[in-house]
Amino acid sequence: MLRSLPVTHIPGVGQAKQKCLAALGIHNVYDLLHYFPRKYEDRRPRPLESFSTERVTVRGVIEGAARIRWHGRKSVCSAWLRVDYRHRVTAIWFNQHYLKPKLVDGRVVVVTGRYNAKKHTLVVSHTDFGGVEPDSGYMPVYSSTKDFSSTQIQAVIDKALQTYAGQLEEVLPQELVRKYRLVSHQEAVYKMHKPETDEDLRQAHRRLAFEEFFLFQLQLQWFRAQRQQKTQGVGRVLPQDAFPMYRDSLPHPLTRGQEAACRAIAADLTRDTPMQRLIQGDVGSGKTWVAFWAAYAVFRCGEQSALMAPTEILAEQHYSEATRRLVPLGMTVRLLTGSTPAKERAEILKELQSGEVHLVIGTHALLTEDVVFSSLGLVMTDEQHRFGVSQRSILRQKGRTPDVLFLSATPIPRTLALAIYGDLDVTAIRELPSGRKPIRTTWLRMSEEETAIRFARRELAAGRQVYVVAPLVEESERVTDVLSATELEARLKDRFAGHTVGLLHGKMSAREKDEVMRGFAAGDIQVLVSTTVIEVGIHVPNATVMMIYHAERFGLAQLHQLRGRVGRGEHASYCILLSDATSEYAVQRMQTMVATQDGFVIAEKDLELRGPGEFLGVRQSGLPEFTVGDLVKDFRIMEVARDEAVALIQNPDFWLLPAYQALKAAVQRIPYDSYYKD
Repeated sequence: MLRSLPVTHIPGVGQAKQKCLAALGIHNVYDLLHYFPRKYEDRRPRPLESFSTERVTVRGVIEGAARIRWHGRKSVCSAWLRVDYRHRVTAIWFNQHYLKPKLVDGRVVVVTGRYNAKKHTLVVSHTDFGGVEPDSGYMPVYSSTKDFSSTQIQAVIDKALQTYAGQLEEVLPQELVRKYRLVSHQEAVYKMHKPETDEDLRQAHRRLAFEEFFLFQLQLQWFRAQRQQKTQGVGRVLPQDAFPMYRDSLPHPLTRGQEAACRAIAADLTRDTPMQRLIQGDVGSGKTWVAFWAAYAVFRCGEQSALMAPTEILAEQHYSEATRRLVPLGMTVRLLTGSTPAKERAEILKELQSGEVHLVIGTHALLTEDVVFSSLGLVMTDEQHRFGVSQRSILRQKGRTPDVLFLSATPIPRTLALAIYGDLDVTAIRELPSGRKPIRTTWLRMSEEETAIRFARRELAAGRQVYVVAPLVEESERVTDVLSATELEARLKDRFAGHTVGLLHGKMSAREKDEVMRGFAAGDIQVLVSTTVIEVGIHVPNATVMMIYHAERFGLAQLHQLRGRVGRGEHASYCILLSDATSEYAVQRMQTMVATQDGFVIAEKDLELRGPGEFLGVRQSGLPEFTVGDLVKDFRIMEVARDEAVALIQNPDFWLLPAYQALKAAVQRIPYDSYYKD
């Protein structure tokens, strides 16, 4: 009902205020009641010396008479204020001359403002004359506009609370409210606007965050259940010897994480609902072998698989590894990219349609209409976030109801995975395969560049190769204190005399980039100066040094991905961060890189430093916007909400029982992001 009442139903809100509220996204009474403060000013009086910040709220007594000074039309009112019966400070009110009659000798006041301990002055922003106690311990501060202040918003909300708070509907099932000892929706909304204690705020936030996350997860799980009901998959019978044969054919034992992922995939493939699984693991965690197991399992069931990679270089690397691992097991593997010659391409297309090819690995070239499969049973996408929703969907549509496996070398904190991939099964591979040596990471100042270069020269003399990464392609007029890749290439040719120095950046053509990378992979180029185009998918085991110039200009995830380009062979590897970082966040990034190589730990720290939006990038689709819940601070609430949503959606009577009708209506009102409709 409250959603259908325009804000003009509130006394004192006419068309002018209605327009101002609409600019804030407030269109009805429900919107207004759920327009929560962005922060609170704590106006509970405390002893002056207890404050650790300049902003204080204290109780004091006016001594003597207030004085007024005028500067044109602006006034300065001042008075002696005795605080805590000990401190005598000068209280100052700017442009509040009308308060002078109230500021009389002996008057008790509670004031909030900025205190200067050296000058013993207090510039007052808020004054309570109500006696010994202030009007409110917490003052809500709302996001506002120049036409409609936080104080005006608060006044309108106060009126709405008086009239309509009692009409707010409870949507959560009572068993959940009791189970988690949640306050009611009405009480939570009221306390968010008018808290009296820290506990009031905590309980109100806890209740509303849970409700928000629960409704979101319930919708997500409901959609997943609907998709599974409508989409009949293939319930396969895997030969019992399939996994042992694959596992025993590998040159190294699978890690516990890899084996758990393989067994989860095997279970998925035998169900009659299509697999929707994300395998995320750190750089070098062995996701590729897990993907190849999935392809082999499908092959043993008489079906085909496709693996799509974002670049030709990465596709070729997968193809090379698949040839070594899967061809000896009887599979036919082919590579299809934009560079595949026309004659060879025609042969591959014919073999795919006839079923002779068991696994095809490629790039966007797999998406063209003439790529037709005989029996596509499994679709895999590597670095799936680099493909759009429609691209992934096109490949799926080439099979009847193929199982889907996503791979990602960019670890995502569990709380974000639940929000973004909530309708997928997520498997994390945390261990690195045996034999992988840790990468020693060092942070040096730019003035210590020569130390880094001397070390790199020693590695080159031992027959190794070196990456050098710069944040810019070319010299910039706007950024004059940062070395570019082109500048570094010219500069390092002399410093690395006797060794071939190559240049790689995003402005080069695909053919030029490919030639440089092939030269580096073959060892013809010993030092590769590059931008972040090498961030993902480059595999050169002989490269042992990663030098990153101006490392403070990169995010944690980027730095970690760049570091993952080394440490891929039998030799010890090193990452050198060259940075004059001074800001708190930049220093924390450098320290985190030196302290840990765990991509999941780094992802959590990155999320903490940057927040969800920046962590994923502003263009990342699929990140829901929550009003109350914080994906960083409230991660445990999100986990509980998801577990409860999964349990409830499995109840066959869920949508029929009267107790859940309000919940059903609330879920159906949430706009469903197209990201999940892929």
